[in-house]
Amino acid sequence: MKRRKRKIHKKGRGTRTVFRGNTKKGRGRGSRMGNPSVKSKGGGGERNIQHVYKKQRHRLLERKGFTSIKKKPRAINLKDLDYSQKEIDVTKMGYEKVLGAGEVLAPVTIIAKFFTQKAIEKIEKAGGKAMVKQ
Repeated sequence: MKRRKRKIHKKGRGTRTVFRGNTKKGRGRGSRMGNPSVKSKGGGGERNIQHVYKKQRHRLLERKGFTSIKKKPRAINLKDLDYSQKEIDVTKMGYEKVLGAGEVLAPVTIIAKFFTQKAIEKIEKAGGKAMVKQ
């Protein structure tokens, strides 16, 4: 006599345990995944956070907040300047600000939009000038 194959139910609704195994497993607050929401019995969100770390990394790296409309000035240090000339125009090189790291090797005139206080002190100590360009 031929034996009939049992039909596999995908959802398991209408059964006592809804394919959960033991009856007690579906009673607690943990089985509802947090507060009521659209997903599942209760709350939304991912139950398996490891899946998010491995497969959906972009969700963790999304930008949040706002982006500032202020543009930071490009800066250059005193140690990076070429002191072979008498006058150095930093704005022609694409920089706007002069920072005070390094030493001034010769008395030069440096032209920029912004200077730090330390940069001005070092330039004047070496016998040069710090000119602000508008």
